[in-house]
Amino acid sequence: MKPSVGSKRYYLSDLLSLDSYGIPDDQVQAAINHSLMKYLPFMYGVVGFFFVAYAVLQLTVLRETQAALMAAVALGSAALMFVVVVILRRGALPDTWAEPLTAFGAALVLASIVLRAQLTMNPNQVANLALFLFAIAIIFVSPFWYGLFSLLTLGALLLAIFTFPPSPDWPYFVVVTLAAMATGLLAHVVRVRAYRHTVILRIVERDQRQALQMLTLQLHTAVAVGQRITSILDQEALLPQVAELIRQQYQVCYVGLFLPDGRGEGLTAVAHSGMYMDAQAPPVQVGRHGLVGWVMQHRRPLRVDNVLQDSRFKPEEATPRTQSQLLLPLKIGDQMWGVLDLQSNRSAAFAEEEIPAYQLLADQVVIALENARLYGEVKQFNQELEQKVTERTQALQAAYARLERLDKTKADFITIASHELRTPLTIVNFNTQMILEAARDEEHGEYLKWAQGINRGVQRMEEVVENILDVAKIDSRALDLFMSPLNMRFLIQQVVRRLEREWAGRQLVISVAEMPGLPEVEADAEAMEKLFTHLLMNAVKYTPDGGFIRVDGRAATTSGNGSGEVIGVELIVSDTGIGIAPDVQELVFEKFFQTGKVNQHSSGKTTFKGGGSGIGLAIARGIVEAHNGRIWVESAGYDETECPGSAFHVMLPIRQSAHPDHGEISA
Repeated sequence: MKPSVGSKRYYLSDLLSLDSYGIPDDQVQAAINHSLMKYLPFMYGVVGFFFVAYAVLQLTVLRETQAALMAAVALGSAALMFVVVVILRRGALPDTWAEPLTAFGAALVLASIVLRAQLTMNPNQVANLALFLFAIAIIFVSPFWYGLFSLLTLGALLLAIFTFPPSPDWPYFVVVTLAAMATGLLAHVVRVRAYRHTVILRIVERDQRQALQMLTLQLHTAVAVGQRITSILDQEALLPQVAELIRQQYQVCYVGLFLPDGRGEGLTAVAHSGMYMDAQAPPVQVGRHGLVGWVMQHRRPLRVDNVLQDSRFKPEEATPRTQSQLLLPLKIGDQMWGVLDLQSNRSAAFAEEEIPAYQLLADQVVIALENARLYGEVKQFNQELEQKVTERTQALQAAYARLERLDKTKADFITIASHELRTPLTIVNFNTQMILEAARDEEHGEYLKWAQGINRGVQRMEEVVENILDVAKIDSRALDLFMSPLNMRFLIQQVVRRLEREWAGRQLVISVAEMPGLPEVEADAEAMEKLFTHLLMNAVKYTPDGGFIRVDGRAATTSGNGSGEVIGVELIVSDTGIGIAPDVQELVFEKFFQTGKVNQHSSGKTTFKGGGSGIGLAIARGIVEAHNGRIWVESAGYDETECPGSAFHVMLPIRQSAHPDHGEISA
């Protein structure tokens, strides 16, 4: 029953209420109960040892009236405490028992206090009730149990007043008890608010982490599909791989790619992946009957949380275990290519806010279809060209033009996808800044923390998109460089200062050597900042807490022994990390390669062995090679126990020229 407005119980409930950020109360309470069950064995164990110590003191030091009886009761209570500890350790009780078990332990302690007071008839024992009041304010999370035991404690005080001999100290004990109750109530309210707030934020953080993992999965899937699009042009070979990749990545039970048949009267699954389906899926008629046909006709996505409740659903279009579906149109502009069908054996498996990301995946499939169509045309044309070379010169030139457009489509795909991500990120970033300003102006701490968290996520996503754009530019050799003389030590120091907050808390020692006599280098300042940012972040990620990272440099000469003409500089980023195995020291500079077993659930940039996109070192190599330089790594091997460390060497020429004549730079 909900407390009435104006009542004391309503006021206490309102005082304990918090912004739950949309988290259901039952979910919050379940999380609180689970947390309480974790520390109950410790609480029972401590109180059990206290009872044992109390029994020993009664028999050896205190020797109060009825000491043997009180010692026996204390030992019995301790035995009960230890039995409960054993039961809790075995996990035999559900989390809903957390508060009743806490109350049971508190009841044993209160009974022991009352028993000692009644047996000794000493008014000084009443002071223990004040300590008990403060203790229950700390251990209880439920206002109900706290209020109940507060009333029981007051009852014990009244019992002592009416049963003990008269004493002039009773007013003092009453005041002390009431003061303890007031202090305990304050501590209880503050603790419960803080505890519930912590639990709510923990749930919110978990949900946000899951959402970020889903976004990362979508991005990885998009990149993987893009890789296949750029490497496979044959539709018959490409589409089954794309369908299987999507099914495995999103863990759905079926993925189908439906295209119109030759007569334009129906749709046929040209590629599909999943269990419980025949080798050849039956044709699906275009029209309002059937979910696939509906999407083909209306040209917009369709999400169905429960297929059995949708009148358009046709059982022959789905697997026997399908419960929910997401169908996406495959179209470019006004041209409709077909339908991408994702089926799950879980109800409501697809969220509304995830549809744009899925649609981006469908757009990639359309590009694959277009690429395959162009490839088919070119292949057929080449076959005809072998027979009519002299007659089809003009047609051959057109074919070459188509090939150039096809190559450009492949090279620009990741760039286009990244630019498409920039638009919503810009909108989110703008609104986040507005929320941050409003939260600061109104001094709203909770909203400010929330907005700051969103802002950090947006900045991280912008960095990911920027890295993908850099990879695309490097792959297409379209990296824009503006050369100017640079003091590399000064630039590296600026990078270290800018990144100090990124690795705060890791207890890492990062130093930049003096590098005396290091000449200036003609290079692009922004590219060099990105280069050493990626190298330093890589060193931080694979160096355990408390490790050392050092950046050093020296002049490179034609002779290699310090004499001769100075033609470049060698910069070394070394660390005391886990090292790199010799057989993968070349592979670390490849896109998406990661050494060792990284934590795929960690999104932190500087978390030890945290998961990442795996393109930082690929970008670093692309930047160095664009400056006509060379990069390599030296390491004794991979060992997470001994930590042999790694040293990344960057060799850069002092001057850039279109046709360098220095030959290879020697250290």
